[in-house]
Amino acid sequence: MKLAGLGLCFSCVLLLSGCGNSATTNNPSTAQGQHQPLSSTGAKIKIVAAENFYGEVAQKVGGDRVEVVSILNNPATDPHEYEPTPDAARSVNDAQLIVSNGVGYDAWMDKLVSSASSASSKSVIKVANDVSGKKEGDNEHVWYDPSIMPKLANKIADDLAKIDPGSDQMYHQNAQAFAASLDPLTQQVQKLKQASPTLIDVSEPVFDYMAAALNLTIGDPKFEKAIDNSTDPSPADLGQLQSDIKDKKIKFFVFNSQNSSPTVNNVVTQAQAAGLPVVQVTETEPQGKNYLQWMTDQLNQVGQALGIK
Repeated sequence: MKLAGLGLCFSCVLLLSGCGNSATTNNPSTAQGQHQPLSSTGAKIKIVAAENFYGEVAQKVGGDRVEVVSILNNPATDPHEYEPTPDAARSVNDAQLIVSNGVGYDAWMDKLVSSASSASSKSVIKVANDVSGKKEGDNEHVWYDPSIMPKLANKIADDLAKIDPGSDQMYHQNAQAFAASLDPLTQQVQKLKQASPTLIDVSEPVFDYMAAALNLTIGDPKFEKAIDNSTDPSPADLGQLQSDIKDKKIKFFVFNSQNSSPTVNNVVTQAQAAGLPVVQVTETEPQGKNYLQWMTDQLNQVGQALGIK
């Protein structure tokens, strides 16, 4: 899906202290003004995460030493088309540490950071760039890589330790504890990992990093790219996918239920009619679930599709 253009003047937003709707945040009250270092005032370190699953990691690592605001925490919000509110701009302006996805996925955050006062003094982590080593044009959905969140926890601990050196040990212990809490996910991935490459088709690239971890091969790369770019797949690519379904060349079809279209919905219907499993995934974290629960629920579907209990 292409990133929609933003119609907001970011530099002007920072001046709007009394207008606009409340930002989509974890904490509705956001202190304004210059934030003093933790060591001099005892105030909590302010962290802003673009997406709530990254905010979850920041909160686990920082504990009671941090105040975390996650701008996108409503699963109904399309990250590609989000337009920041004045409250979101103020939160970024006041933050000492920013965590975003990067590689163009949440470009609106880059604009908020560059428009903020003391932008150069903020610690900024772009997960896809700084943790996953991706670049513009790569698959941006790096949170589906099961190795990324523990690495992000360590990176956040490193950055928090620079802001608050006295709590260095605590931050890194918290990062280790968070990584250990994801052991059930690691174990589930290993249980489901195929001994040899196994073919699947997908509606778009959301699940691709997890598929790679499971030794699942994507059989329709041109189709998924077209859907991701909000364009029509070619008749040949659509025909190949339909053939994969009809002849059951694939183990299952992965459907991102948050990005449907008549073409994709028809493919899902065809897969179901053929008795082929359809694994439903989402791009954003469902309400009321944490990262581990979210990933586990989706992998449970994969297990059922593969006949692994």
